[in-house]
Formats: sequence, C-alpha cells, structure tokens
Amino acid sequence: MKNVNYIILNLVILTIWTSCSEQSNNYSTIVPTPNERFVSSMKYNNMHGNAVLKVPDGNYRIYVCSDTHLNKTADNFRCFIRRYHNDADCPAAVHLGDLVEACETYNFFEQAQKETPASAGKQDTLFVTPGNHDLFRNQWDSFLKHWPTSTYYFVVESQNLPKTKDLYICLDSAQGTLGTLQLRWLRDFLVSVHAEYRHIFIFTHLNMYRRDNTYADIATLPLEETMELMSLFAQCNITQYWSGHDHGRELFTIGGVTYIIVDTMKDSYPESAYMILHVGDKVENTFISIL
Repeated sequence: MKNVNYIILNLVILTIWTSCSEQSNNYSTIVPTPNERFVSSMKYNNMHGNAVLKVPDGNYRIYVCSDTHLNKTADNFRCFIRRYHNDADCPAAVHLGDLVEACETYNFFEQAQKETPASAGKQDTLFVTPGNHDLFRNQWDSFLKHWPTSTYYFVVESQNLPKTKDLYICLDSAQGTLGTLQLRWLRDFLVSVHAEYRHIFIFTHLNMYRRDNTYADIATLPLEETMELMSLFAQCNITQYWSGHDHGRELFTIGGVTYIIVDTMKDSYPESAYMILHVGDKVENTFISIL
C-alpha cells in the first residue's frame, strides 16, 4: 500500500511539473496552429472591425513594452499603465507579448488593470500581440478572453488633418512563424493600402534579426520569412518593425526600415525598461527605464 501511495504521489508531482515547467511546457500543451489562429482572428475582425483612434493633430505618443512575464507581482506593469494613462498625448499602448509567465497567471494582469484605472475622459486602449508564453503553458484560452484576435490592425488619425493617418499592424508570431495564411494576408494588405498612410508600424513578439546570429526554434522568424518580409517592408515603405522576446534592446536600420527589440519589463530584471514611440512627420524612439 505504501508503494502504491508513493507512485500516486510521484504521478501527481510529475503532472504539476509537466504543466508548469519552463523546460517541457512549450510543447506539452496542444494549441491551435498559426493558420487556425489566423482564420479565427479574421473571423473576429470581420465581425467587429478594426479600431480607429482620433488625436487632435499629427503628433502623439505610443507607449510600448514587452515581456512582463507577470507571475507573483506586477509592479513594473502597473507603473507602465499609470504612465501612459497620465500622458494626455498617448492614445494607446502596445504590449509585445509574453504578458504572463505560466499556469494561469492572468489574475495578476487583471489586478494591475483594476489598481491603475484611467482618469475620467482618458481613453484606455492596450493592444497586445501574443508571445510564446501567452500561447503555451496553458495560457491561450485566457489570452483569448482579453484579446479575441491575435492578428489585427488599428489606425491613428488626426481630427484636424484628415489626410494624416498612421497604420499599426499587430502580428501573431507566438509559435515561431507567421504561417502561410498570415504572411499572404500581410503581403496583400500592405501592397493594397500602404500608399494611404503617413507611417506604418509592425508589432509582433519574435525578432527578425538577432546580432548573435542565433536562429533557434521560437527565437527568430524562419530565414525564408525574414527574407520575404525584408523585401515586402522595403517595397511598402514600412517605418518600423517592433519586437520583444530577446529581453535586450536593439535598434538598427536595414533597407530604410528601423528594427527595434524592446527590453523586458519583468519585475525581477535589474534593468527593466519600456519605450515611447514619438510620432509626427518624423518618428523618434526613447528608451525609458523603470526605476
């Protein structure tokens, strides 16, 4: 009987470890494929439309963070929310994925939002692209409760300058690839609309480039996709491509397109930071440390 109890106890421990461990849980949970997630996103977008945010003129700021990995605390994320709420020239913020860590930790995200509400009359818009931590580790259903679409776009346009508008496209790279359907949609969409916008920004989780030349599973996009995207971005005059994932900042320009990797904003990280995107006729970027 003691041996049976010992076996049962070990099976319980193994089950818990398998569902929550960093090592195994990337591949232990069945999740929809990139193409399946794209089809679901387009169905939602067709039913609900895409957001259009109004600003007084063509000058405004977008706050961008990544890799908060919310687990037991959300101190840095609350600080980020408070700062963009208090910025009258900020119509929206963007999170580049890996919002949460593992094992149903969205309660820390929900608590952070409740504790830092927007002031009266202030628009509170947080756009999110999924990261690998949001897809795997039993998180996908929770992600969809807050963001029912993972591939979408939004527009920021001036009330006083009707022809001044900027396009922001959020892509789902959480599984290490855009997938054939999402990549085809992005190509067709950009080719057809890019001339209508002053600036176009791409937001996603995975990097297209890493300076250490690491091309590993769920590290960078596949080389074939990177090459196609480089050509597409140059053809359509993309302003910037934003990503997180790497936990270390990068900012460089290739073919007229600026590629940015945003720092982690994880509480335990000693140099947590986010970025502010300053948008006008010219575009500037500022790294902001959370002290």
